[in-house]
Order: sequence, then C-alpha cells, then structure tokens
Amino acid sequence: MDAISSTHSSFGFIDLRILATSDVHMRITGWDAQRDESVPEIGMDALATSIHAARDAAPGACVLLDNGDAVQGTALDKVCVDMPAHITHPWPAILNTLRYDAVGLGNHDFDFGLFFLKRIAGQINAPVLCASLTGQGVSGVSPTTMLHRSLTCSTGQQHTLRIGITSVLPPQTLTWNQRHLSGHVEFRDGIVAARHAVDHLRDLGADLVIVLCHSGLPMRDDDTAENFAGIIAEQVQGIDALIMGHTHQRFPGRATPADVHGVPAVMPGQSAEALGVIDLQLQRTTTGWDVVNHTAALHTPEANIAPDTTIARLAAPVIKKTRAKLKTILSQTDTGLHSYFDMLQTGPSGALVARAMMQTIAARVAGTDMAHLPLLASVAPMALGGTAGPRNFVEVPPGAVRMRHIAMLLPFANVIWAMVLKGTDLWRWAERSAAYFSADTGTTGRLVNPAVPAFNFEALYGLETVFDPLRPPMFSPSGHLIDATARRVRSMTYNGQPLDPDARFLVAMTSYRGAGGGSFPGVDGNSTILTTETEVAEALRLELSTSHVLDRPVDPVWRFTRGTGATVTVETSPNAISHLSEIAHFDPQAIQVNSAGFLELRVTI
Repeated sequence: MDAISSTHSSFGFIDLRILATSDVHMRITGWDAQRDESVPEIGMDALATSIHAARDAAPGACVLLDNGDAVQGTALDKVCVDMPAHITHPWPAILNTLRYDAVGLGNHDFDFGLFFLKRIAGQINAPVLCASLTGQGVSGVSPTTMLHRSLTCSTGQQHTLRIGITSVLPPQTLTWNQRHLSGHVEFRDGIVAARHAVDHLRDLGADLVIVLCHSGLPMRDDDTAENFAGIIAEQVQGIDALIMGHTHQRFPGRATPADVHGVPAVMPGQSAEALGVIDLQLQRTTTGWDVVNHTAALHTPEANIAPDTTIARLAAPVIKKTRAKLKTILSQTDTGLHSYFDMLQTGPSGALVARAMMQTIAARVAGTDMAHLPLLASVAPMALGGTAGPRNFVEVPPGAVRMRHIAMLLPFANVIWAMVLKGTDLWRWAERSAAYFSADTGTTGRLVNPAVPAFNFEALYGLETVFDPLRPPMFSPSGHLIDATARRVRSMTYNGQPLDPDARFLVAMTSYRGAGGGSFPGVDGNSTILTTETEVAEALRLELSTSHVLDRPVDPVWRFTRGTGATVTVETSPNAISHLSEIAHFDPQAIQVNSAGFLELRVTI
C-alpha cells in the first residue's frame, strides 16, 4: 500500500467538477455580426448545451465559472452599452440563466468605463471578482468569494466543502484603458494579487482554492508580466485549480499535460468555442482535503447540436437592433476589400483606416504649432487570422460598404491619439513591428510568428519601410529588447528620401498604442501626446460617408527586401484561393487547408 492510501485509508473521497468559460467576447450566439450569417457550433447558445451536459454528468458537486472578457468583442457590444440602465444586459441575463457561481473580470471588461462595469456587476446574481484592484476598487466587485457545497463522501458521511475563488488580471489593464481608468483605480501585480488573495482564502478556512487567472502562459523573453499564469501555478502556494485566459489559446491540448506545474488547469479558447472541465477527486485528511486525482479537458459542442433556445431568446432583441444598425450603407466599392495577404504586403483596408485617422488629427491640430509637422499614421491589421481562426479576415465584397464592415475592420473601442516621434523612434517602432515575423523562419518555414498578434504589426503610413524578415529580430514578441544591433528594417524613406533620424513627425495612432499597449519604443512619460475623444470606428464611418472607397491598388507602405529568394509558408483564409493573382509576384502555391481551417500557401519573398 502506498503512503497516501496507508495514511488516509480511513477517510473517504468526494468529487468536484469545475466548469469554466473565458474570453467569450460577446459571442452570445452563433450569429456573426460582421457577415450577418450564422456560424454553427460557436456562441453561448451552442455552448450552453455542453454546460448542461457536463453539469448533469458531474460525479459529485459542480461549480460554473467565467474568466472575463465577455462584454466586448462583437458589434453587439456598442449597442448593449447604449441600452437604458434599467434593461438587463444580455450577458448578465445569460450568466443568471445558466446559474454561474462566480465571474472574474478581464481587461476588456473595463473597455467601456467604470459606470458601465458597475451596472453590469449589479445585474449579475453571482459574485463578480477581481483581486487585482487596489484602493477603493469598483462597486459590486470583490477580491474573493467563498462557495459552500454539501457533499456525500464515499464513506457515506456528509461534508460541507468550502471553495474559495479569486480572480486576477494583467496590471497593464490600467495602461490599455487609461482614458477610462486613470485617476480612478489601480491594479497590483498579478502574482502579488494572487498570493494575497489565496492566503486570505486559506485564512478564512477554504478547503479548496480556485484561481480565475485572466492571463496566459508566459512567452519566452517576456518581461512585461502580462502573461503570468504559469508563474502563479509555480510560485503561489495553496492553489488547487487554475482557469487561464486572455491569450485565446486552448489548454490542455492533445499533447500537453492537464496541469501547469502540477496545478490542474484549463484555458477554453475564445468566443464560447469550448468549455473547460476540471474534475477533482479529494480525500479527507486530518488537516483538511487533498486533491489526490484530477483530469482536465476541453468540451466543445457536438456537431449539428441544437442551440439552447432560452439563450437565443435572451439575445434576440439586441441582435435585431444590431442587425438593423449594421445594414446601414456608407459607401461603395467596385472591387471589394480583404486582408488575406496583409502579412505579405500593404492592404487597402489599412490605408482606409490611416486616412480617417490622419484627417481627425489634422483637424485637431489645425491652427496650432503642431500643424507644420509631417503627419503619419500607425495602423495595424485587426483581422489577420491568428488565434481567432480562418474567419478572422476582412472580407468586403464588391458593392455596398455597410456599418458591419467597420466592425470587421475595427473590433476594438479605441479612440484616436497622436504622438510626436523622431526618425530614430520610428525606426525602432518599425523594428518592434517586425517581431511579427518568425524568429526562425529558416527552420520552421513559417513567415509569421504565431505568438505575435497581428494588432502589434504596425505599418507607418506616410513612410516606406523595407523589411528583411530572415534577419534576427531586435525585439521579442512582447516588445522586450533582445538585440540592439539586430536590423530587420533595411531602409525607411519619407517622400523618397532616407528618413532623417532627428526629424520630428506627428503620428496618429490608437489610444491603446499611445497609452503604451504593446510596449512600442518611444512611448514613455516624456512623449508629447495629443488626445481626442473620436473613436477610430466613428472616424472611419465619417470618412466612408463622405467619400468613395479607393479601388485602385494602394501605394506600398512596407515591403520585403528584394532578392532573398526565400520560400516561406503563410496561413490565410480558404477564400483567398480566388485572389492569388494579387500576389503573383510572390509565386504563391497552395499547399492544403490545414486542421485549423487555414489555407496554407507557399510563397517566395
């Protein structure tokens, strides 16, 4: 007999199932607002069937938790923000209907300000948690909660299990939402917040502690403390289960263990595509309950599953209102717009956004001493595949350009800022963007680094930048300087002339970038920042309402250095197959549609 069973043989076992969602991002049904069509097997109405089934099949007690980033992410979010305060937001209504036991906050849950967040928290029946908040915090939000479950032990005895739950998120949330949060709330380091909350729950007598960690596993060379879930699992004592999120990854995978540093863990992707399920078997000891066995897995809705009609009914009114709003025609395009090849060359959608941003800033500085500065725009593609999957591309067919296409181009609620940067800053800015390309392209054959989100691949409109992606990067995917001598940027020109390192430029950018999001060089306390309250989406709406979409090819903003002859692989939408003539100079060869649903292309750069 082993040591555990010898010591604990007189004590019984109990079972606890933990169900978790994360990063739903307002995907409350399978309706795709950007394309006005239904996507099967995605959305909370479909996932609700998995929740019901997993709860019904639980061998013992069950708790249902959400890990944040729910109220932002699709075109529904703005319509919901504008709803009268006395009407229940559909997300709290769904949480209450499905009987969630606790809800953690993610960084995007602060995107619409504290008044809105307080309103949402007040509509949720379950405790709303965030231990990262310091000071007075937010009304309706607590650092921890304690759930109680009455269970029958395998010996027939009744026990009450005290389940402590807390929630933490990246401290960068204050930076990313500076315009809403600065001067109102503060956030402590995620590891410090987790340790303090777990110790507090243990002091209160928690038999078991679950951490809702709206953060992912750390990336190599990441010193930003944004993704700290693995560090918490390793360094914070007293955690029995970990729910991860934020990075939209899926954990565990087919070839990964069901724990992180020995702590049972799940990360259920994004957009209600999966349900995290952790099963714990606990054994009574002289000092409490120990986890003696565990499993962790992701459950996805079965094919052709009928969505939960109750969830669909809750969502129906706001979907109806959103659909009507998004049908509004703003402009026309003869050729259409897409982002299928924006990892290879300048795309027309980025040029359209840049134009709208620069016009906003030009109007803002008119008559000031900044009006004489050359005006640029820094724009990143918002829909370029990645973890959001093969549907995550701009796809505007020839004909009417509607409001829903703006939601496709600009899914985040950013406003337009500007910053004065010198030529040397812009060079390093471009080097930071070049971290988007794989650091080992020659080994993997892949052009793009999958760890880098496309929204950190900034193009500087008004300049022309030449990249050599085969060279070592200057910056890591997180923006950490790893080699000051590395040069992926081979040249930068302004009006056809080499960029003057001392020349000053006024650069339009999003508030996310201007507040420090993505750790771009030149953004610091000494930067001259110009702010507006104009949302990028609103600026684009006005631009489209007063002008026709340019259908001619856009002038290159960036390109690869010529003559490398390197053959690399990129992932794009399967719909790109009929547009390969647009990248004929890359000699594209279709390889396959891979298991993730992307069309793989082999191209020569």
